[in-house]
Amino acid sequence: MTDQSPTMRVLRNLLQYGDLSFRDFVEIALYHPEAGYYMRPLSPVGKEGDYVTSPALSPVFSYAIGRLIDEFVARADGALCTFVDIGCGEGTVLKDAARRIRAIGIDRRLGNSLLDVPREGLHLFFSNELFDALPFARLVKRRDELHELWVDANLDWTEHEAPAVYGDYFASHGIELEDGQFADVSLDWANLYREIVSYSEQALIVTFDYGYRARQLFHPRIRRFGTAASYAKQRVTRDLLANPGEQDLTAHINFDDLIRAGEELGTKTLFFDRQVKFLLALGITEHPLFAPLEDEKLESVEAALALREAREEARRLVLPDGIGEEIRVLVQARGVPLEGWSFQRNITP
Repeated sequence: MTDQSPTMRVLRNLLQYGDLSFRDFVEIALYHPEAGYYMRPLSPVGKEGDYVTSPALSPVFSYAIGRLIDEFVARADGALCTFVDIGCGEGTVLKDAARRIRAIGIDRRLGNSLLDVPREGLHLFFSNELFDALPFARLVKRRDELHELWVDANLDWTEHEAPAVYGDYFASHGIELEDGQFADVSLDWANLYREIVSYSEQALIVTFDYGYRARQLFHPRIRRFGTAASYAKQRVTRDLLANPGEQDLTAHINFDDLIRAGEELGTKTLFFDRQVKFLLALGITEHPLFAPLEDEKLESVEAALALREAREEARRLVLPDGIGEEIRVLVQARGVPLEGWSFQRNITP
């Protein structure tokens, strides 16, 4: 990337006045109105893009969410129901949901917010890889001090003493980083989740994302160098400062932040586990793509190859080594039934 790219011009202009925190670097690289990665006209999601999400991978994901929506409406006793897809992107799940329920998509690119969602009735708040797309800080422990990583005018790393809020953050989770250990944290994880939960008194909040509970996320040996990564053209690297505005920047989230924030506002945690377990409990394998091949009548070799590919993509959502193992699902609720949901069934993948 040259200094003439839109993102680099914005960054160079800011860096002439001093170093920039990596958290602010991510904010600009991803969300600057004219230069941000996520603000570009073309979506980065898909087989021809930089990375693939569950909804983009296979239609069976939207099928499973559709079953959840039907269950939600059936248990609403005739009340008005609204499905809210937060961070809806290209609207893959939203389009299917709109056939079943009043559906609204929220996304920065659409220029709207939760305030555009009608408050009456029951709400099913859904998000997929929303929180891991929030700007985050990189921190490192140096002996007894916590440092925050910044970016200098040469687009290289530098370190500053970390604000006390980050030390308080780790202390609140009972986490003590080891000397030389890196960690990636966004204070926006909890803030955004509080905003979602507090919007409705009767809601089911369903969150799909990459992440772990705090003890696992900040494990000193397993994740000594944090979880920050960049994605471009279906490749993942740790070169976080390369090509700003042209690659995705992401870090695994601390689900304890969400669980705690929701419960402090009166929600009950109904489910927290792997995506594969959640989707299987919803009945994803009842989709035709999981039917035995002998049940299919194919007209050509091309059709057979296309079906084989579609079946393999569907299976990636539930296979032990696929995306279904890597993503976690959190479901919290208040003002709606707390028991008897299909996803609460004890399913062994």
